[in-house]
Amino acid sequence: MAAQVLRRGQAIVWVPPRASGERAFATEPSLLAMLPIAATEKLVSGPGHTMVTVQGTGSAARYARISLDALPPLKSVTLVFDARDVTLLRAKVPPLSGVRLRQALPNIVEDLLLQDAQQCALAVGPKTGEGERLVAVIDRGWLELVVGAFERKGTKVTAAWPAQLALPVGASGAALACLNEGLALRLAPSEGIGWNAGDSQQARAEAIVSLLQAAWTGEAGGEPSFAERELPEVSGGAPRNLPVYIEGPAWQPSVMIAAAKAGFSAEIRSLPLPIAAPVDLLSGRRGSKAGRWVAEIDWRAWRLPGALAAATVAIALSGLNLHWAMLTQERDELRSAIERRYRQTFPDAQVVVDPVLQMERQVAGMRTRAGQSGPEDFVPLLARFSQALGSQANDALSGVDYRDGRLRVRFQPGQFESRAVRDTLIQACQRLGLQLRFDAEREPTATVALLR
Repeated sequence: MAAQVLRRGQAIVWVPPRASGERAFATEPSLLAMLPIAATEKLVSGPGHTMVTVQGTGSAARYARISLDALPPLKSVTLVFDARDVTLLRAKVPPLSGVRLRQALPNIVEDLLLQDAQQCALAVGPKTGEGERLVAVIDRGWLELVVGAFERKGTKVTAAWPAQLALPVGASGAALACLNEGLALRLAPSEGIGWNAGDSQQARAEAIVSLLQAAWTGEAGGEPSFAERELPEVSGGAPRNLPVYIEGPAWQPSVMIAAAKAGFSAEIRSLPLPIAAPVDLLSGRRGSKAGRWVAEIDWRAWRLPGALAAATVAIALSGLNLHWAMLTQERDELRSAIERRYRQTFPDAQVVVDPVLQMERQVAGMRTRAGQSGPEDFVPLLARFSQALGSQANDALSGVDYRDGRLRVRFQPGQFESRAVRDTLIQACQRLGLQLRFDAEREPTATVALLR
């Protein structure tokens, strides 16, 4: 991969190990980002970003030690996860694909992991042998935290590679990278491991020796692959060559000490532009974007607000039920008082079903027997309606029918056709205690009744 392919708005970011990244991921300069030169020239060394001079990366890009908050606006980013956070397995996988393969993977690799396989993101890589596939394993929570942090900044994550498989190899087919107080060793196109190194010169040298010895003897992961693939000898019987990529000059003394102890020739180089790994950790993500957003929520932090919300809802429901009970009791008391008053007024009543309706009927009967008219009779209704019509009462109506306490009126053609005139008449009837309802738009008929 050439440096000039890194265009404006793009970046390659080496993610710190989870042990330190969770504490200082956003605010401290824990990210090692390769940015276009134009972007790095705008950065000033400070608490959120520190320039790292790395030679040999070409004229189009430069590394900078920076925090997530101090990153310039980016369109897309490629993430390189620390080798210590990614476990590479060679697992025998049945001939499945798609959803079935993703469902079967946790059961296939659970015996090879110390962590619960359901809590891991499992990305399947190329074939490594007869019936075997490369499987990259990373903690799902850490993967979603890092990828989600960039996505929330409006940056598209195009790929996520294990650091041990993103190193360019030399003639030996192997390579070593020293950064973030750790080591990443690539053993083969689909093999690699990570190792802790510490921050002192002696500790780093011992870590490099231990890592190489573990790789040569097959103690790292149980695969003696590095010992079987002997590094080629250089002319004159000199020790074997191994490309060693270092983050800065502070690593060089440790590498030289380790080379002398382990018996290899270190080709010390600056940190390279990563190459495309054979496996993409993003393929191990599950569900939709919305589903992953819900899964990222730490529900433990919402326990107290959730409990308070539940308590508030419970109190509100209890109050509503209590108020409803009080209203029900008040209704029953009013109904009993009305029935009591009806029985006192009409002691001959045998059955009381609707005391209000029965009272109205009894009063109407008494008024009729006394020769008096009620408010729902024809003449009182028509008189009130005439008052509502006002000066138009003489010429407005072409016919009137009376039935069951209601007037059916028909207006003269051209009268009360517009919506504004009809609304005015309706309001006038309401002021006089009447309810006027037209049958339909443009229909000259309407119903007049007492307003209840």
